Amino acid sequence: MFRINIRVGICFSAFCCSIALAQTSVKETRKLLGEWVEAEKLISEESTSWKTEKATLQDLSAALRAEIKQLDENLAKSDEEAAGVSSQRRQLNERRIAAEDAAKSVGAGLTQLERELKLALDSFPTPLLNRLSSFREKLFDAERQKAMTLRERLETCTTILQSAQIFHKSVNLERQEFSLDDGQSREFHVLYFGMSIAYFVNDSGTVAGYGAPAKKGWQWKRKDGLADEIRRGVAIRNKRALPAFLRLPIPVREQKSPKDKE
Repeated sequence: MFRINIRVGICFSAFCCSIALAQTSVKETRKLLGEWVEAEKLISEESTSWKTEKATLQDLSAALRAEIKQLDENLAKSDEEAAGVSSQRRQLNERRIAAEDAAKSVGAGLTQLERELKLALDSFPTPLLNRLSSFREKLFDAERQKAMTLRERLETCTTILQSAQIFHKSVNLERQEFSLDDGQSREFHVLYFGMSIAYFVNDSGTVAGYGAPAKKGWQWKRKDGLADEIRRGVAIRNKRALPAFLRLPIPVREQKSPKDKE
């Protein structure tokens, strides 16, 4: 009887332990299930958040790639423009150097031309010199010439040369006063045949002659026998007579012999 009771007690104790263990296992299981559910929930939330952030990052990455591409294109364009600007700068610099060289060349040529014109002006007819007086002053005034541009200097020389060319190609009738060998100043009608020869006669036809350019201006030689023919030429030039040939001498310049030059 006693052994039975012991067995029953043992069995009862084991059963109670089993129930207690079962209850403990259920609690732990519930706890684990709760933690697992929470973990799944967190995972789901993190997954959702990650997907959102991933999409945002992908959009940002795409935007950055597009911006980088645009920057690369702009950089390439800037490089091309920089290369173009560099090429233009080089070309402008080359043109500037060429212009400076040309200006130096023109300046040297003008200086030589001005020097020759100064010498040639002494042989210009007086009426032509009077008409070119303002340009002659520019040519001989060193201070004014320094302040003149190359263009102004060139215009001065060109005007003098053009005027000389027009005068030389024409028959010009001028009224001019000068003295002959007797030292008496008179006013004459002067027919200039270009810039090589001229014939003069006074109003009364009593004094006449011819002239030619020399180193120190024109030299006039009296020859009254030419008066009638010169007066006829003056009338033709004034359209008071019909055109006709004139019989007038052409003086020949005396050439110095080698002995005279020595």
